[in-house]
Amino acid sequence: MTRIDIVDGEAATAYAAPVFALYDTVFGDFPDEDAWRQQMYDRHRARDGYRLAVALDDDQLVGCAWGYHGDHGQFWPNLVVRTLPDVAAEWIGGHFEFVELAVAPAARRRGVGHRLHDALLEGLTGRALLGTSSGDDDPAVRLYRSRGWRTLGLLDAERQVMGLVRP
Repeated sequence: MTRIDIVDGEAATAYAAPVFALYDTVFGDFPDEDAWRQQMYDRHRARDGYRLAVALDDDQLVGCAWGYHGDHGQFWPNLVVRTLPDVAAEWIGGHFEFVELAVAPAARRRGVGHRLHDALLEGLTGRALLGTSSGDDDPAVRLYRSRGWRTLGLLDAERQVMGLVRP
């Protein structure tokens, strides 16, 4: 049975190596773990409201998702401000930024992504934002739509901003 745990930024340090290994398998967009930690992971886990959801099968990481409180002055919110000013006026600031969701190929199609998504957002209220592929056939987009997210606008031909309001 897959267990989902939530940890804060400090506790997320212990997961850095396995999270990078999974991230690299799924996305492969950083040259090595050191660059990934400096440019993304350590910066993100230091932000207010950071939380990491980990999916574990017998203590082996098979999925993860993370996010934090987003605000003006951060890279992604600033990109939304420049690209979609009307969306930014309504959605940026005080929102939860759903940053990453990754599931190991062998663990896909077992509900792990849904469980990570729901666990990461559990207990949060208000606006949540994410950036993802603009393709309707993308598995991530299908997952987000099935959980109530809607498209707010396109950043470019390949990326969209999605929003969700948590009661």
